[in-house]
Amino acid sequence: MILYCAAYVILGVLWTISRMRSLMAVQKRKEAAVYGGTMGISLVIGALLLDETKLPSFIRPVQRLLEPIGQFLLQ
Repeated sequence: MILYCAAYVILGVLWTISRMRSLMAVQKRKEAAVYGGTMGISLVIGALLLDETKLPSFIRPVQRLLEPIGQFLLQ
């Protein structure tokens, strides 16, 4: 299982680097930064899912963030 995760991360990093280089070659530095950040987060989450690690739910933090806004709008 570790070999699958390592291969996934290595291939993902190589793909991300090559894609970021092509974006930076045409002077799209901001797009390259956003792409690198989202791919980094995706690679971490994907490796954890391949390892069958239980991830916490994202519902509670988003609910705590948006609930006061919704209550304010309803008043």
